[in-house]
Amino acid sequence: MIIGMARPKPSRAKRTVRPRERAPRLDPGTRRALLLATALRVFAARGMLVARHAEIAEEAGVSVSAVFFYFPTRAALVDAVVAEVDDLYTTLVADALAADLPVPEALLRLARNFAAAVDTHPDHARVWLDWSTAFGDDSWSRYRTFQERLVRLMADAIARGQRAGSVAPDLEPEGEALLLIGAAYIVVQMKITRRPAADVERFLRTLVRSTVGRLTLG
Repeated sequence: MIIGMARPKPSRAKRTVRPRERAPRLDPGTRRALLLATALRVFAARGMLVARHAEIAEEAGVSVSAVFFYFPTRAALVDAVVAEVDDLYTTLVADALAADLPVPEALLRLARNFAAAVDTHPDHARVWLDWSTAFGDDSWSRYRTFQERLVRLMADAIARGQRAGSVAPDLEPEGEALLLIGAAYIVVQMKITRRPAADVERFLRTLVRSTVGRLTLG
């Protein structure tokens, strides 16, 4: 060995540094839909008068500014959430009553579909309950419009049943429609508290019988 000669350093193979993979970017429509679903969940859990952008951001795992980008104000956020509830129940009522069925059977179908929706869309059901009592909130006027639309759809169907002879002629259609909406609160409570399906079905049939004024359901 020669004294003073530097020992050669072992060669090191170059490491290939791979670029970090990024999560796929969502298009604005998909991102908004996901945030809106999160908002419904937070509103259902916290209450529509309490839930805020920051809670939705935390639940969704995004920045607060991202939520504000899609819903710039609290009014815009609330409006988007209640619009989802409005759309679900308006479609549910309209579709059930448009079916080619005798009116008593169409009303029973509506009642069953509403009860089933509490299972498939529990957040919508809870927000609907909360929205219906938000008397001091700016969204209350929209709720009244929403409820009046449902009452009109059901009252028109009941009047059609009266003309066809399947609904008692001495009933007042609008009052019976309001009775159905009032009973919907009980249906939600029965479903949320997990009452037996047989109990829910008996209640629905009793409700529709009282609404049509006849015992003609099969």
